[in-house]
Amino acid sequence: MSRKLLSYTALGLILGNTAFADVPKVAVDIAPVHSLVSRVMEGVGTPELVIPAGASPHGYSLRPSEAKSLQDADMVIWMGEDLAPWMENSIETLSKNAQVITLLEESETKLLDFREGALFEEHDHDDHDDHDDHDDHDDHDHAKKDDHDDHDDHGHGSKHHAFEWAGLFELSAGTYSWSFAKVDGNYADPAMKMVILETTDIEAAEEGAEELLEADGGTMKENSDNLVAANTAYVLNFDSSKDTTVFAVNIETAGKYAFFTEHMPFEFEADEHFFKDASGNDVEPIAQEPDGDHHGHGHDDHGGHDDHDEHAHGEHDPHAWLSIENAQTWLNLVAGKLSAADPENAGVYFANAAEARAEIDALVKEVNSILEPVRGRNFVVFHDAYQYFETSFDFPAAGAISLGDASDPSAARIAEIQDRVKDEGINCVLSEPQYNPKLVTTVLSGTDAKTGVIDPLGATLEPGPNLYRDLIRNMAKSLAGCL
Repeated sequence: MSRKLLSYTALGLILGNTAFADVPKVAVDIAPVHSLVSRVMEGVGTPELVIPAGASPHGYSLRPSEAKSLQDADMVIWMGEDLAPWMENSIETLSKNAQVITLLEESETKLLDFREGALFEEHDHDDHDDHDDHDDHDDHDHAKKDDHDDHDDHGHGSKHHAFEWAGLFELSAGTYSWSFAKVDGNYADPAMKMVILETTDIEAAEEGAEELLEADGGTMKENSDNLVAANTAYVLNFDSSKDTTVFAVNIETAGKYAFFTEHMPFEFEADEHFFKDASGNDVEPIAQEPDGDHHGHGHDDHGGHDDHDEHAHGEHDPHAWLSIENAQTWLNLVAGKLSAADPENAGVYFANAAEARAEIDALVKEVNSILEPVRGRNFVVFHDAYQYFETSFDFPAAGAISLGDASDPSAARIAEIQDRVKDEGINCVLSEPQYNPKLVTTVLSGTDAKTGVIDPLGATLEPGPNLYRDLIRNMAKSLAGCL
């Protein structure tokens, strides 16, 4: 600790409780930003972390303690709706006295557009005019069915399906449960159709599933009824007297099964995942249509639906915390906001921010030295979330396996990337702790590329003032080690 910082801390101790009486309660959304705020508040207070480091910020269900930390906060610092759309309603319900700092909307924040071309597919930003905040969900208010036709636009592009979502699961023989929960006191709809088919490919089964879903009638099912893979469309009726309607899914033979649902199953999900095995463990799809991982979304506001579209973050890439320049800017910004709310400790906040910026300057030199021996080599990442890091250190990726966060790429995209890896001498394919490593293995098949794991959130790191520097350092080491 510097003499200057020590003097400020000592002053606080001399003044006793008075100096710290008005220290604001601060809540921060993700671990890297929490680390920066922690560093600024060091010696004065400790901010609360809302989203655990190992969880995806794109969709998360708050635990009661996390929700309370958010609601009790005097100041909330978050990236913004483009990163965590589900969190918006929680932000809006805060006390009028709570200050909200949305980093992606701050004028000082440097934003990068989504990349297009090469392996980075084009993003049709015009679609966002009709998709912002998922307004079409506001109209049906979870209880009305009149406007539910709007779901046709949820991310299927120009192709309209009889189903809104399909998931391919690899299942062992046994009994599973599929649940539909009320959200805000109502089911999103009183009923929906579902088709279950044994298949190895969603696309191969798509035509047959659509015929079944579009046909009149179907097999009626009520709460606790059994579902099996069959050439029929189930009409699932939700029990309005229960908070959750549960159906048993009986799988007689181990294999791959595609589930086609008329509506997004995530609309009916509250705090629990919708599909579980007999032991109560979540069962995740190995492929989805549309691509997107909706597991774990907090559905208080259905904000997680933004992920139905692979590029539904908006116009700009929201992973801006990986920019060294933004991190240093935010240190000053946070120090200023905290000082305005807590003038008695302003000196500590600004001294900490200055020291933190100096620490990041040293970090930049360290990271450049780590990356220097492998410059010029090519790598592919799991999803396109790293361009801020790449820009900061002038080390661009050749492409991404998946464009959307937590989304599973199509078979066609995997084949395209495999060809690029072989043809262009890609040296490394990087996965992430949050995602399925089998996809990377598939991409690597028949190539000489190595694989590694890169973590943009600090899933394995201890939250606190050192996490941000450790995160950036570890990303550089992972990249260099893979190359």
